[in-house]
Amino acid sequence: MYARVLAKSLSVLIVLALLGPLAHAQGTGGALARIARSGTVHVGYIPTPGTFAFRDAAGNTVGYSIAVCNKVMEALRKQLGLPDLRVAFRPLEAAQRIPLLAAGRIDIECGGNTNTVGRQKEVDFSHTLFTTGVRFLARQSVQFDGVPSLWRRRIAVSRGTTAQETLQRVEREQEIAVTLVATDAEGVRLVERGQVDAFAQDDVLLYGLIASSPLREELHVTGRHLTVEPYAFMLPKDDLPLREVVDRTVLGLMHSGELAALYRQWFDTATLRIPMSAHMRENIRYPNKYGIP
Repeated sequence: MYARVLAKSLSVLIVLALLGPLAHAQGTGGALARIARSGTVHVGYIPTPGTFAFRDAAGNTVGYSIAVCNKVMEALRKQLGLPDLRVAFRPLEAAQRIPLLAAGRIDIECGGNTNTVGRQKEVDFSHTLFTTGVRFLARQSVQFDGVPSLWRRRIAVSRGTTAQETLQRVEREQEIAVTLVATDAEGVRLVERGQVDAFAQDDVLLYGLIASSPLREELHVTGRHLTVEPYAFMLPKDDLPLREVVDRTVLGLMHSGELAALYRQWFDTATLRIPMSAHMRENIRYPNKYGIP
């Protein structure tokens, strides 16, 4: 027991020594130094049932982005020499992500995060892991086409999302009655109860929400894509050591074909049939961190 504790302590000291100059430059010590000291990685995610990040029936945090995130956790264990490194998953609301990363309360956000130029001023991003776009979840009787079909509709949207920003651009001209909600699940409940006409969110998330709804036969995804949304992990701003580990891991998954296999595992199932888009195939072929305006 004593030898094991001593070995772990020496590993932490070695990591802190190697990160010393960068830790000093970043003031708070940077995520890797913080993780090495605590022996725990704090991972945030927005719950997205059946798709990117959610708790299964056994209480485990799973999903497409969590599967990729777990590969990053394996790389961190090797990088830090800490095979017993723990992972603490924390479900978040959308508006909590950036403040908690900035405060060091979470080390990485592994849900479905849209990479935007505005957000790049506050956080860093991994390479693009998925591409989607804003559409609408509604009852089967409600059909949308382009923006003009939103005229005077009641639409719910989660606070702090790019879907909210998208609606704000057309809210006044189309006289939309927007209802802000804290979570996607709350938005779906408003549609189910007939309190709003639709819920706006990235379509891949909407398909997952429908699959988990007791009224799934009465709901559908409608409307044209209003945006193209590149999804990526959120990382602390200018934290080079952590970003290098994440980049190395994600690029390795892309080049080996494992990322495509994980995509099929989570999005080509009995409940979800979402073929890989041309945008996503290009993201794997030509890895990038492009942010939308």
